[in-house]
Amino acid sequence: MPKATIMDIRREVENYLGRRVKLEAHKSKKKLYQKEGVIESTYPSIFTVRVQEDKRKEQKLSFSYSDLLTQSVKIVLLDEGETDSALLVS
Repeated sequence: MPKATIMDIRREVENYLGRRVKLEAHKSKKKLYQKEGVIESTYPSIFTVRVQEDKRKEQKLSFSYSDLLTQSVKIVLLDEGETDSALLVS
């Protein structure tokens, strides 16, 4: 199975604009955080996810496509009527 490229990842993320996702990201070497949000925008080098946590203000987080390629960030789709499915398999 061929490995995914940055362009493959970008196209796949663009297909899921506006969809709810759960993401896992490494904050530091030993810290991992998980958040749920909506893929909001895609740009040539990055994409943004809008996150709303309990009573906190809405946040916009940005990630590079290489974060997905290197698996330092993992995204899972969370849509009604579907079981959790991985957005990207490299």
